[in-house]
Amino acid sequence: MEIAFGILVLALIILGFRNRKKEKKEWVKEERYEESGAWIDKRSGERGTYGSLDEEMEANRCYIAAQSKISAMAMATQSFCFAQHPDFHNLSDDKIKRHLAFCKSEAAGLFEQIEQLTKGKGISIIEAPLPHNEFRTALKKHILGLSYEHFPKLLDLEIEQIQKFDLAVEHLSKRLLEEIDRLKG
Repeated sequence: MEIAFGILVLALIILGFRNRKKEKKEWVKEERYEESGAWIDKRSGERGTYGSLDEEMEANRCYIAAQSKISAMAMATQSFCFAQHPDFHNLSDDKIKRHLAFCKSEAAGLFEQIEQLTKGKGISIIEAPLPHNEFRTALKKHILGLSYEHFPKLLDLEIEQIQKFDLAVEHLSKRLLEEIDRLKG
């Protein structure tokens, strides 16, 4: 009797392991299509798979994060100009909006340079250093402070690349101030 009971328990254990193995493969056989007919690479809760949906979501997340940083940098730069530049208060609302759009486009270019630098690629600057201008230097320091705050990896760069980045921000500051003068006149 004890031997029969032991064989029965052993048979149940083997049957359980066999069914467990089938259940692990069963989800692959199920249909995995969206309502639109597109194949679903990953379901919520599944671990260990990485599909095209994840890649799209990650790319979208990176794009939104980048746009957020660009907008924050542009808004902070324009706020600095508004607080410090004597002629900025005289601009109309339409000109201030155009200046903000210009700030965003310049911040996007700066963001691309920062991305290159943080990925280990160098940037090349062909412009020469500019003569000293107190307001441009203050704006440059403000932009550099924002850059290092949002991208602390910039501080780990080689000194030559930091100097090139500094020069690039100096020319960016010059373009931002020239835009204010252009809008004013």
